[in-house]
Amino acid sequence: MTPGEFLVLYAAVLTVVAVAIIQNIKWVRVAQRVHYLPGEVSRLQRLWFERRALTIVLWVACVVLAVVAVQGATLTQLPSLAWAAILAPLPLVFTPWRLPLRGVTSRLSWTKRAIRVAAVAAVIQIIVGVLGWWLLGLAGLLVPLLLQAHLWDLALAIMEPIERRISYRFVADARRKLKRVHPTVVAITGSYGKTSTKGYVAHLVGSTHQTVTSPASFNNLMGLSRTINEHLVVGTDVFVAEMGMNQEGQIRELTKLFPPDIAAITIIGEAHMERLGSKEAIFRAKSEITENASTVVLPVDQSELVALIDKCRRDGKTVITVSGKGNPADIVLDPERGSVRYGPDDAETAIDVPPFGHAINIAVALGIAWALEVPKEQALARLGSLPVAAHRAEAQPTKQGVLIIDDTYNSNPVGSTHAVREAHVMAQERGGPLVVVTPGMVELGPVQVERNRALAKEVTTAGGTLMIVGRTNRRALLDGAGGNAQVFEGRADAVEAALRVAGDKGVILYENDLPDHYP
Repeated sequence: MTPGEFLVLYAAVLTVVAVAIIQNIKWVRVAQRVHYLPGEVSRLQRLWFERRALTIVLWVACVVLAVVAVQGATLTQLPSLAWAAILAPLPLVFTPWRLPLRGVTSRLSWTKRAIRVAAVAAVIQIIVGVLGWWLLGLAGLLVPLLLQAHLWDLALAIMEPIERRISYRFVADARRKLKRVHPTVVAITGSYGKTSTKGYVAHLVGSTHQTVTSPASFNNLMGLSRTINEHLVVGTDVFVAEMGMNQEGQIRELTKLFPPDIAAITIIGEAHMERLGSKEAIFRAKSEITENASTVVLPVDQSELVALIDKCRRDGKTVITVSGKGNPADIVLDPERGSVRYGPDDAETAIDVPPFGHAINIAVALGIAWALEVPKEQALARLGSLPVAAHRAEAQPTKQGVLIIDDTYNSNPVGSTHAVREAHVMAQERGGPLVVVTPGMVELGPVQVERNRALAKEVTTAGGTLMIVGRTNRRALLDGAGGNAQVFEGRADAVEAALRVAGDKGVILYENDLPDHYP
């Protein structure tokens, strides 16, 4: 190798390494945000390709320069072609286009897990880069950069079983502590409403039982283990655990490790369609929560859950049925009549259903309270002061008079429709305009476009002003609104515009909020 050839190789390697470091910082943050699930990094990369055309242009520019470099792989034409091998990686510094390096809405946290996964991803990229150099010459150094998102998914797949073994010690500690404290374990799942229902349960039973709940959305193996290890204390009567999943078998594992005495499902919906593919698969995954419980609380308002009720009874479980639509059940909440029946032999009691309080979540919480033998007068007395989970339909007036409704967390088709309708009623009562700011809903798989169209149509039907943030669901939302919507690249600009339109009497509904690893 001549000195000139060595110099070109050295410069090309330095450029590739520098670009790889920058890109890896982006992808480790994305991996962290998607809970280190294999396949999710490349899925999000595809979304950026689809929504940000300049991402494709930059990627193609890299490929073109790589092809040029291949032609001079032997460096016989060093003066005219070697520069391509050095410049080729540079367009990838900016891909995906406008995906921030450090993050704004969700910063990277260099946890031990993030460091381990990043190290494995780097090793894989080095191996692929060396093989590429061997087979293609200088241009082969670009292969790991072009395939970086897929190599990250490979690293996540390799590390998944290793991370589970690492976490076993914390799980074992949690199991021992749960056995020692021995509270009544209440497990709650559902496509929507898990966190709200968990808060309702803690509120309704808090006057009669010392209760601990899993905080925020700590609903997976490590989240529940951490909750038990850090918050469960001797004297705790009830532990309320939210249980989530992104594939079949996960809730079954959670209930085997932390067996519930009482299990409840709020609703079977379309969340997780992206990963599970069908509502039937979602139903199977959610139904796993009933397998190890002796008492189950289930709504009668969905045909799938009615079938599950029959199965649980055949299995000898105690079944408490609930309804949030006034249908016959042990616990009946009827929003239209403004009444509740607390127990199968109870008479109707008039109540005020709280604004934005999804009836089925309240009904399930009452069913759990009844299973825990909370007296009627104490349970119903607390209905008027149910807590609102953070960023779930929190209503707060500003000093200027506009009413802000923060429904930015985990938006779903049922909840978003309910939120728009409630916000519309409030706007009418206040005599001001309704403004809805949203990036749309995600993780709905094959129905995502249709559901976002329906959301936009709901807003325009209510006479509201729709403000679309970002590009993830822009096409579907514009289509549903018939083009009658305002479009913004970021939420900050939309907030400023919404305040202008709302004036001092309007209502602004912030429906969902996507972190910045979405386009």
